[in-house]
Amino acid sequence: MLRKAWGPLAVLCALGLGCSDRTPAKIAFDELPSPVVHRRLLQLNAWVVNKKGERLGGSVAYAAPPAGVVEVSSTGTLQCLTTGDATLTLTSAGLSQPVTVKCRIPTEISAPRELELILGAGPVALHPRALGEGGSPLEGVPVEVTSSDPSVVSVSAGKASPVAVGKARLRAAVDEIAAVIPVNVVEKIVSQPLSLRNGAKRDWTLQPGYYRVAIEVKADFQRKQGVTITWGGAACDNQPEKQSHLAYCRVDQATTMTVANPAVLGLGATVTGSVKVDRFPAP
Repeated sequence: MLRKAWGPLAVLCALGLGCSDRTPAKIAFDELPSPVVHRRLLQLNAWVVNKKGERLGGSVAYAAPPAGVVEVSSTGTLQCLTTGDATLTLTSAGLSQPVTVKCRIPTEISAPRELELILGAGPVALHPRALGEGGSPLEGVPVEVTSSDPSVVSVSAGKASPVAVGKARLRAAVDEIAAVIPVNVVEKIVSQPLSLRNGAKRDWTLQPGYYRVAIEVKADFQRKQGVTITWGGAACDNQPEKQSHLAYCRVDQATTMTVANPAVLGLGATVTGSVKVDRFPAP
């Protein structure tokens, strides 16, 4: 009787220890960014594996549909051409693997043109959006917002928070497409109604700093009577009588700001309105 000789390799294969499975099971690949937000070249890496996920030899062919959304070379170099979805087909060793590519190419970022934040107030949602050709919104495209000076304004979860009086810039960007948002952080010092009878005045003491003063008043009958602003202790321009003021003043030492309704002989009017004084970023 002839006996079959078993070699060491055959014994190991029989025990499942020494022979790798060379049967292709699927095509594996590195995931692409989703979505792709630029037109730069990307390399799609793919390979064939067995049931255990072990790599096998052999090349992978790449093909893209003729929709004009993406182009792919025979070596897997891929480029988004325009916004849209496309399905690539990977083939090797009788296997086929579809790969979905989402192209979202922004042309601009929609964001506030400028922003004024109030120190002590809560965060403000920015709502930046990526827009594609024709100004159409690109859904599912996150916009990253960063601050030029987090010590003045910080950003978290798409919201801007005031930290200190000052100026900063926010940058809302998707890849290389960006919008810049100038930001002023101000501190409210005075914000209240104002009512002055004919010849009356009000004083406010301001500590060192740079200030913006906004006053709006109306006379209680048909007169163009308004108010004046004078500064005691600061080298700032006094403001003539008007019903609407927007003035700025740098205060180097404790200063008195006086708002007056100049006396009118005869029947002078009472003026009513509002006064707002903010500590403002210095120019």
